[in-house]
This record gives sequence, structure tokens and C-alpha cells, in this order.
Amino acid sequence: MRLYEEKKLVPIFNSADINAGADSDSVHVKNASHAALVCMFGPSLAGAAGAILTLYSGATDGAKTTAMTFAYRYGGAATGSANSDDLTAEATSAALQIATATLLSRMLIIEVDMASMTDGHEWLTLQVGAEADAGQLTVVAVLEPRYASPADDTYLT
Repeated sequence: MRLYEEKKLVPIFNSADINAGADSDSVHVKNASHAALVCMFGPSLAGAAGAILTLYSGATDGAKTTAMTFAYRYGGAATGSANSDDLTAEATSAALQIATATLLSRMLIIEVDMASMTDGHEWLTLQVGAEADAGQLTVVAVLEPRYASPADDTYLT
């Protein structure tokens, strides 16, 4: 079976410069049981202050009502080099401050189980705080659907 027949892949964030901070597209996860956000930091990530990543749940598109605690791991080396797919030990956070030197050109994976969402909340939004000085970031959500093939469904508005 193909990946896109088993999981729903949703591109939710692409920024050439996270300096000012930004929010991802909100993802409607009503029909998902689990989400993994694959975050790819670019080679221009710079500055002493690291952005704070916060994952919110909400009842509507764009609502950032409740900050969620999430599990995360990141790659052991820069993308394209040996050990870039060797992930660190799992840790948890509700407001993860990115260490610029640590995540330069690396992958960060954020995991959250939909069962941990507040009752009545069906939307996830990733907030990238304005603490960063500069940098590129792309995020793809990989959703575990509750039902059969998600290929034709949309999880955005």
C-alpha cells in the first residue's frame, strides 16, 4: 500500500523567514486519530534567540484556544548528512524553544494524539513565535485517519 493511501499528507507551513513569527494553516483533525508534524528547518536559521513552537487546539479554523503538550524528537545531524535520520530521545513540551545551533538544517518531528485534545476541539494550529532572528521552515502534517483511504479528503478549509 502507498503512503498516501494510508496517511493524509497535509502541507501546512512554508516560510522563507520566520523572523516575525507566523501561524500554520489550521488542520481539521476531526477524522484523524494521530498527527505527526514534520518540520524542516533551513540552512539560514540564525540568531541567538530561538523561536518558540506552540501547538494549539481550537473549536474553529484559526482558533488557538488551548496549548497542547506534545512529544518531539529531532534529527541527529543536518539534512543530507550521516545520522540525519537518527532521532534523539523523545521529550515533551507545550512551548518548545528552538535552539538555533541545534536545529540548523535539521528535521524536527512533533507528535500528538487527538485523544489528548480538549473536548469540542477539532482544529490544530502550529504557532511559530517571533523570537527567532531569521530562518526557513517548512511543515507537513502526517495524519492517521480514523477511516478508510484519506486520499480524496481535505483536512484544510
